[in-house]
Amino acid sequence: MISIEDLKGGWHKATLLRDIRDRVHDGDDQPLHPLSTIEFDVLCYVAHQNGHATISNIIMHPYFLTDTSHSSIKRAVLSLTKAGLIWSKEGFDRRERFLSINDAPF
Repeated sequence: MISIEDLKGGWHKATLLRDIRDRVHDGDDQPLHPLSTIEFDVLCYVAHQNGHATISNIIMHPYFLTDTSHSSIKRAVLSLTKAGLIWSKEGFDRRERFLSINDAPF
């Protein structure tokens, strides 16, 4: 059974994440369209990986593996790139693209 302390901690984290998601802005300090859950999850993953994230890494991560489709992740990456929140750079073999956070819009 889940303890009440675990539930309280979960609620605190959920409200904190919602607050962070609501504070994401574009480069002109205008609020973006509300980020979907998958967009926010991908944005957080890319930030966590600090320049080493690829779409393949995201797809194969256990968090995304069970209930997020490949096309949903690709759409989220495209949407975040178009919004200027992330950018990509080409890897050594030109097939791999590394995703990074664009610090300016926040």
